[in-house]
Amino acid sequence: MTDDQWVSALRACATVLGAGTSMAATSASWCAWTTFRSLAETLHYWSAGLPSEADLGVIGTKDTGPWSQPFLYRDLAHFIIPKTFYWEAVSDAGFTSGIREQDLAALSVELQKADIPHRRTERVLEIKLY
Repeated sequence: MTDDQWVSALRACATVLGAGTSMAATSASWCAWTTFRSLAETLHYWSAGLPSEADLGVIGTKDTGPWSQPFLYRDLAHFIIPKTFYWEAVSDAGFTSGIREQDLAALSVELQKADIPHRRTERVLEIKLY
């Protein structure tokens, strides 16, 4: 995928599902991703809400927003959006939790319109480049 395709994909994700935050309890959306560097070194996946338009740079995500650090688009190896995600919060009022659903069918339509290669199952939508 090109940098422009990643910007288009992430923009469509935030438009359809909503921009997110770094905490599931306060996030409209949720995703996970790994990089080629991580696959070669630590095999780590990050998870957070989707970046907003303001968090998208020309060659990578900015050092702001829900992802909390920059990621080069060319380094993204696997990007996953689950159909549902669990959240929980503890406050003075007590413990609350729930499940949010994400409209993967609508997102898939928008990604197809933008000619973004992806795969959708009943549980996830993913862009996998390895």
